[in-house]
Amino acid sequence: MDGELKSGCPRWLAGLVSAVVALALGCARQTWKKEDVMTWEGCCKGADACLALLQEVHGPDTGEQWLSPEQSCAAWKLGREGEDVVPRLIPLLRHADRRVRGGAAQALAKMEEKATDALPALIEAYAREPGGMALHALASLDDERAAPAIVRYLLESPTSALAHLGPTLAPVLLDVLENPESSWEELVLVRHVLSRRASMYTETFVPRLRALLARELEEPTLRRSPGTACPSAPAPGCEAVFDACTPRAAYVASVLAAYGRQGAKAAPEALQALQRADVRLTPVALQALVAFGSPAAVPGVLEQLAVPECRARALASLVSLGDVARPVATEPLLRLLATGEEGWERARAAEALGRVGDAAALEALRQAVYAPHSEVQAAAVDALGSYAFHTHAEELVPLLQRVVTTHASPVARSHARLALEGLAEQEVRHAESIDCTCIIPGRSGGWTLCEGHTSLHLHWEKPKAPPRGSPCAAVPGGDSASVLEAMGEACLVGWDDGEFGGTLEVHEAGRVTVLEEPRANPLRVVRMHGALVVVEGLAHMYGGAGRLVRVDASEGRWRATPWVTLPGAPMAYALDDAGDLVVGTTNQRLDAVVCGRAGTFAPAHVVRVTGDGRLASVEPDGRP
Repeated sequence: MDGELKSGCPRWLAGLVSAVVALALGCARQTWKKEDVMTWEGCCKGADACLALLQEVHGPDTGEQWLSPEQSCAAWKLGREGEDVVPRLIPLLRHADRRVRGGAAQALAKMEEKATDALPALIEAYAREPGGMALHALASLDDERAAPAIVRYLLESPTSALAHLGPTLAPVLLDVLENPESSWEELVLVRHVLSRRASMYTETFVPRLRALLARELEEPTLRRSPGTACPSAPAPGCEAVFDACTPRAAYVASVLAAYGRQGAKAAPEALQALQRADVRLTPVALQALVAFGSPAAVPGVLEQLAVPECRARALASLVSLGDVARPVATEPLLRLLATGEEGWERARAAEALGRVGDAAALEALRQAVYAPHSEVQAAAVDALGSYAFHTHAEELVPLLQRVVTTHASPVARSHARLALEGLAEQEVRHAESIDCTCIIPGRSGGWTLCEGHTSLHLHWEKPKAPPRGSPCAAVPGGDSASVLEAMGEACLVGWDDGEFGGTLEVHEAGRVTVLEEPRANPLRVVRMHGALVVVEGLAHMYGGAGRLVRVDASEGRWRATPWVTLPGAPMAYALDDAGDLVVGTTNQRLDAVVCGRAGTFAPAHVVRVTGDGRLASVEPDGRP
């Protein structure tokens, strides 16, 4: 990857390789530029200059939610000023230009408790413009006086602000969930927000949610949103669907499921919900039991495994359940590994076998390392390296060493390297690694590297505001989505929260289908060979991870298929002349990125994915 490109290589590949190498190696920081959000220190100096920059607007207002880099920088600098700047920001909340109003609110949000005197003005600004930036400042202040306004304007509020309500204001979302008069739209919105913030306020929220679920299940007839009607019994499915037929108990169970093992005390209520045999409640209750790691989920998951339309969901559930499903899941998984029609089915069966950890699967997994399909090979290596098989290290190490040095699949080599590191507790170098002495987050190829306290994750630019009339135009939370893709009359929506996961949903008129939650990092949608594919990925801690998820519909029901595993976090992509997807990835370590540790290896790959889900490395001249 770090060698010279051969003459005559495809132009798209040269650009892709350049983007991958530039991102893997990083780039030096320069003086502040208007388009550069990484170095805001130099954009303005002093309150007067920053207030002037905040009020600079160029061209007509396009309706974009996010401020320009200049205004964002000015707001950030003003947020670091003292309380004396607050009286100068308050009048700007009534400025004629929406962008200036938003900048003033953003500056007050960054001031936090220093902006307390602006609270009445912010509540008035929120009432005038619920979809603006005022709620972000109110969330930052976290004052109970804002609670009535939040309830009143809930459906018009940006979910990115609702998701950041503090401990004083956040309980108003539970109030909405408990209110029997809450509409379907309100329940859908609150479910989404509470599920995305499930790591917060566990000690107080989980008991309250559990009690609410128990009350809903006490009803002889499950309650639904007022004013809605379910004209006929919907067809059974395995995905969580929220529409007029969905009982209120399903919204509560879905939020509890987002707490994972921390919500496990609600397993008895989730089992009771499963036993109600309601078409809309059953898949949500089963997903909650899976999230809790409850053995009670295993029979239902195995029933799903036997249904082709539910197989992807069932395999993901078995991966999550792990040894809880041992030994009853071993035989059906081995059968699927041997006879599955598609490569992804056999691959995900191998992955699940690794998590289940039954030694009876070892021989089949060893043989699958050199199966005909690249995805199966990589998944088998990953399974053999799982912690459940560490007691068999003596017999597995020689095989993993051969994979690292000779295997054709870059994903298999990456998995084998990580497995050997786990067994030997030392770093194993890639033969194709780029030796970096200093790695600094940079920007190239349309990707921005977003640096956080504990992770480095890769984001595409936020989607542009969809045009009026688009099925994506009215999606709640579209302002903070990483993916917004129209699919006929439906909209595919993804939110990526870095190491905290994310979600992938399909929004239609009167219905929301949750395809992935919370283990998702959707970044970009690509259409290849007639299929709609979501690029997902994250670079975090000891390396990067990425995958391609195929989204399709069958008999009116949407599903997401975990199609291809990538050798690291995706950074750039292209479609070649044959319509195949070519992706650039990196698997660099977080400590190398943050600390610039000398001698660290940051493997970068360019791989081609064909229409049948096979993956192969691409040479610099464009050949597989």
